[in-house]
Amino acid sequence: MATMQIRVDDTLRKEAAHVAQGMGIDLSAAIRLFLAQMVKENGLPFRPSNDPFYSAQNKAALLRSMEQLEAGQTVSKSMEELEQMAD
Repeated sequence: MATMQIRVDDTLRKEAAHVAQGMGIDLSAAIRLFLAQMVKENGLPFRPSNDPFYSAQNKAALLRSMEQLEAGQTVSKSMEELEQMAD
């Protein structure tokens, strides 16, 4: 069995480990699954895209909404705001 070493940002590693833990696996198992799927598909196991939903603007709006919910406030968005988030 081979050993691989990769360099990733500390935050990315922690967040990825948290996601893997939520699926009941450790980060090493998740990476092995990724590599196995890559070999099976003879390419990346996903289609790279730039999903505008995850833009900095949307993340900030979602964070504000979460803060409002946690403060017991009603969260409301105008139709225009929702449409902007979908674009």
